[in-house]
Amino acid sequence: MLSRIVGIKWVVVSAWMVSLGLLSLSAEADEVRLKNGDVITGKVLRKLDEKVVFKTSYAGDIQITWSEIETIKTDEPLAVTLTDRTNIKTPIESNEAGKATIQLAQQEQQENSEAQTKEIPLSDLMYINATPELSGVGVNWSGRINLGGSITQGNTDTTTLRLDGESIARTLNHRLTVAAVVNRATSDGYNTQFNNRSSIKLDRFISKKWYVYANNTLENDKFRDIKLRTMTGVGSGYQVYERPDLNLFIEGGLNYVTVNYYDAENESYPGARWAVKYDQRILGGNTQFFHEHEVLLGLDSASNALAFTKTGLRFPIIENFNASIQYNLDWAGQPAEGRKSVDSALIFGLGYSWQ
Repeated sequence: MLSRIVGIKWVVVSAWMVSLGLLSLSAEADEVRLKNGDVITGKVLRKLDEKVVFKTSYAGDIQITWSEIETIKTDEPLAVTLTDRTNIKTPIESNEAGKATIQLAQQEQQENSEAQTKEIPLSDLMYINATPELSGVGVNWSGRINLGGSITQGNTDTTTLRLDGESIARTLNHRLTVAAVVNRATSDGYNTQFNNRSSIKLDRFISKKWYVYANNTLENDKFRDIKLRTMTGVGSGYQVYERPDLNLFIEGGLNYVTVNYYDAENESYPGARWAVKYDQRILGGNTQFFHEHEVLLGLDSASNALAFTKTGLRFPIIENFNASIQYNLDWAGQPAEGRKSVDSALIFGLGYSWQ
């Protein structure tokens, strides 16, 4: 009998402790109340444009339309950007429909006094936990580096190596892009491919979508007789999309092209430039499709035309590592004497990306 009573007590105590744990978890959860009366608990991850990403234990990450929210409450301070571009770190509390109370000063900055608070319309909360290019605070560094190659031995000894990388620094008003690619190949001890290409481009955003840019590209290709080709110019662009899952910009401008050849006569000419860069997450968001092309058309002669394209897919492996397959095509309207107009390559590689 005594053991039964003790057992019942343990069951009661255990149930009481579990209830306290559940209440504690509930109390620590962020809460969103919609205009239709639904209440969602979980964690506010971010707000970009008119969508809030909310993490729930039962449905994962969900998106909620901001205009459908009646009240919102967060337990922890979040990085908030207001419509007047003020950036603060504050918890959010809604005591009235369509309004929010925020802290205008942090507790540690006002010793022995309470932080100042202010009630504002929910519509004044422009971003929550936004990236630097949206909030204007800090720099968002992203990029990737890829390595590919092969070694064969036997009747023919061949070695190929390709290394390429890109790094992008993004702030509210600027974007700096630096990229480089190196290709090497040998066959029976003789070089069969030897080229390098590097570029730098600085964008200055004059609105949310429009920007002006300055660019410079250096290229060397021994087997196309190019000792050094320099392309320098300015222009403008339009950022159609700029999101983690979708990016697209279109730009055009003027470039001045200078080419120093190993054997042929050097040349230089003005040109018009057109470029597109596009990438999008597909197949559930794990695989990335990408396409880039750049076209330069000589203003002195239509035959002085150049085109560079690459199209491919990146597949995730583990964490930030990925595998890729891409098709590159370079075309020159007037190549050096004895050289072909088209160079193409199907490339397989392994890469690492960061963001």
